[in-house]
Amino acid sequence: MLRIVVVDDHKLFRDGLREVLGLESDLKVVAEAGDGEEALQVVREHLPDIVLFDVNMPKIDGVQLVRELNNLKIRTAKIAVSAYDDEECLATLSAEGVLGFVLKSSGRAELTAAIRSVSRGQSYVDPRVAGKLMTSFAKRKNENDLLGELTPREKEILYWLAQGLSNLEVASRMVLSEKTVKNHVSHMLKKLDLRDRTQAAIMAWKVGFAQLSPDTMEQAIRDSRPEE
Repeated sequence: MLRIVVVDDHKLFRDGLREVLGLESDLKVVAEAGDGEEALQVVREHLPDIVLFDVNMPKIDGVQLVRELNNLKIRTAKIAVSAYDDEECLATLSAEGVLGFVLKSSGRAELTAAIRSVSRGQSYVDPRVAGKLMTSFAKRKNENDLLGELTPREKEILYWLAQGLSNLEVASRMVLSEKTVKNHVSHMLKKLDLRDRTQAAIMAWKVGFAQLSPDTMEQAIRDSRPEE
């Protein structure tokens, strides 16, 4: 059972989330808060697995809430829920370690997928958010050149990370050791000048790589190999 705290300054929206999440047998809303200041108290009291929080709130906004939770060393996964995709704010949240990003217009399937993904330490980014979220990173490079910097194996690992797989799951799928996958991920992030797996997954969505089917992805990688 995943224990969730819902933070939003609109009670009607909180009630809606509580009702939707109550339909899932493995999810439980244990508390809610109407602003960031109240959220800090509630999270300290309940120590939930997941905090679903609105980006724009009175007293303490979403960015400051995340920073306060990080300073308190409270180990809880965080999902930002926003009515709009503010590029600068979302990029800041990503840099602060937020793994999940969904819009208020997202459906039940997207929301529950985000919750289950971040609970496993995996990122989840609504495709409609990915473009905005990646813009600040992509400005440093021509996005058409981003994938060109990676080896074929790094590209394949990036693809599976963007699908929400853990390093262990990628290792199993590609018949590699988990240590080898970790090393490739580290090299990949360094090449792309990205901070973490979340940003890498966002990049894959931004450039359209993550949207490919597995077969199409493999063919694209084969086609990109230099001729001998």
